[in-house]
Amino acid sequence: MMITQAMKNYNRLLFTAIILTAWSSQSVSAQGKRADATDSSSKIRALMERVQQAYHHAAYLGFRIKYLYANEGQPDKSTDSLAGEVEMDKDRCRFVIDGTETVLTDKYAIQIMNEDKAIYLSAAHHAGMSNPVSMLDSVFAHIEGIQTDLQELGLSEVLTLRFPPGGTYSLIRIEVDARTGYFQRITYALYTAGLVGQELIEGPGHPGPYQSKGQVNIIFSHYEQGRFDDTLFKEGNFFTRTAGRFEPAGQYRDYHIFLASSNL
Repeated sequence: MMITQAMKNYNRLLFTAIILTAWSSQSVSAQGKRADATDSSSKIRALMERVQQAYHHAAYLGFRIKYLYANEGQPDKSTDSLAGEVEMDKDRCRFVIDGTETVLTDKYAIQIMNEDKAIYLSAAHHAGMSNPVSMLDSVFAHIEGIQTDLQELGLSEVLTLRFPPGGTYSLIRIEVDARTGYFQRITYALYTAGLVGQELIEGPGHPGPYQSKGQVNIIFSHYEQGRFDDTLFKEGNFFTRTAGRFEPAGQYRDYHIFLASSNL
């Protein structure tokens, strides 16, 4: 079954948040509200800082990423999927998913929409969700009743967040390779209302491809270093700037450039 546009957009945002969370050099400060919050917060912060440092310090790191969506009633049967790849080095990142390529440099966020033959150009600090690492901090600070669990399972560290009723998620599970600090799998148990049209959600007397609850598995694989170099992030691959005007370059000469920021 084809993935719906709403689910595609949601997955792109989710992917951006995850990658920028690992990519950001900022630290997490989880503020729990339970009696054991201090101990739990320090362990979670330590884990996330290890993840951040692992990605931030890995030179010319590439890996693959895959989304698998399944309804709650059939968790082992994926109905939708998306696949992509990531290439990152220090404060630069390129990721490609579902035909859209995004390149983040220290100055620009460049999004290439091949189907539309368009390039969207903005300042780097406007790329997607600003300061996404603080999202986890915000979760602890603003959601009452969240429960956390951090375990060592074999060669993995597993962080589980369980949310109270009423939100988009019921559970988020993050698996990290204890040796490398890289993500292995992230699982989101979620409510589909608001992500897809109500007409697509199964109900009494109304069949639909989506159940009211579902699960997104994000699988990270094929980590390797050194298969690309600085050339990948050169802005001249995508555009040139002459007398204040941006013009498409190279293989994108027949594309249109749209400026998403006024301060470029």
